[in-house]
Amino acid sequence: MSELGARLRQARKERDLSIEDIQALTKIQKRYLHGIEEGNYDSMPGPFYVRAFVRQYAEAVGLNGDEILDTYKSEIPVATKATPAPTQASTSRRTYRGGGNRLMEIFPMIVVALFVVAILAIAYLLSQRAPVDAPVDEVGESEIIIETQQPETTPSDEEEEETEESQQEQEPEEQTSQVTITETSTQGENSYFDLSGDEEIAVRIQLTGDSWLSIQNEAGQELLESARVYTAADESVTFDLPAQGTYRVRLGFSDRANVFINDQQVEYPTSSNPRNLFFTWTN
Repeated sequence: MSELGARLRQARKERDLSIEDIQALTKIQKRYLHGIEEGNYDSMPGPFYVRAFVRQYAEAVGLNGDEILDTYKSEIPVATKATPAPTQASTSRRTYRGGGNRLMEIFPMIVVALFVVAILAIAYLLSQRAPVDAPVDEVGESEIIIETQQPETTPSDEEEEETEESQQEQEPEEQTSQVTITETSTQGENSYFDLSGDEEIAVRIQLTGDSWLSIQNEAGQELLESARVYTAADESVTFDLPAQGTYRVRLGFSDRANVFINDQQVEYPTSSNPRNLFFTWTN
């Protein structure tokens, strides 16, 4: 195992992630991930993909991908460019493309000509249509007959008041959250908040991309499945806090999730991955 592979594997183990979790986060095949950890790059498509896969792996376990590439650049293959010699087949293809370019030059003129012809044809058809409008007097008589058959009635003041009262009874009153969210401090990857005001607290995590999440109480007990990988297809994860106390919400990728407390969005920095949000709920 190379030094680079050992470093990445150690970071993965510290975050309690499996190779399958890294594959779900990065969309890189497991055999390539194993190759990176073992320092075996022969099975990969080429040096360019090796660098891209290493960067994605590093960022998935919370490391800086560019720093990892620079630190272990002696272990990573370097991509080289080779310019193939021109052949007769390539020359003939260039000649064919030249003919295609001439066709593309006259193509806009053909489109404009067809457009003008279509406009002229539509104008001719419209000019041949005879207007069919009912005489003004006949329309007026028709309206008078309808008015005599269905006379307009105006509701009384009492009926209007009853209608307004029934509408007011049917309209539900908007319930607004009374929870107060106060940020107390931020230290590194940890941000601390105080919650107060509501008798019930719900945490909702809206996902915009793949990320792993966890929620712990102050005793360290996992309230969600530990380090499970959620995707944007899950849309959101909602959890009702069982009682007052301190809870930790851990986001694998803080820039891929928005956190809400009783539908109020929590503002926090997304400069580090993972990010820990500590909520202390009191009345």
